[in-house]
Amino acid sequence: MSDATTLRIERVIDAPVHAVFDAWTSREAMLQWYRDGDGWRVDVTELDVRPGGRYRVEFGIDGHPPFVEYGEYLVIDRPHRIVMTETLEGVEAPWADTQVTVELTDQAGKTHCVLTQERFPSEHHRDLAAGGWPGFLDRIEQLVS
Repeated sequence: MSDATTLRIERVIDAPVHAVFDAWTSREAMLQWYRDGDGWRVDVTELDVRPGGRYRVEFGIDGHPPFVEYGEYLVIDRPHRIVMTETLEGVEAPWADTQVTVELTDQAGKTHCVLTQERFPSEHHRDLAAGGWPGFLDRIEQLVS
């Protein structure tokens, strides 16, 4: 794992582990936390939450080409761990086949969330993702708290 091509974010979310896991894997929740504000549209066009299953989400501002994120679930260990690939298109610097690991542990009724995204093509790509994930995590926290 290279620091230049790996992103790690930790956060404590004031909600039980199962609720946070469900937000990561539920179409209804994803429609909320992919939405970055008014005027945004989100469409979860594929969601098969099992090892080997795939997901695809199209999101962005109405009237503009969408961001398209898709990949394959590699590990689903309810409610503690999700491992998936991620390809992102529709940005100035797209990436393909990064690996996202979400680890959720109980911390006195709250959830300690560790998100690790590996295999970025460059440090620049890692930094772009570092600018996006906090907003997603904020919206997940708002949804489950």
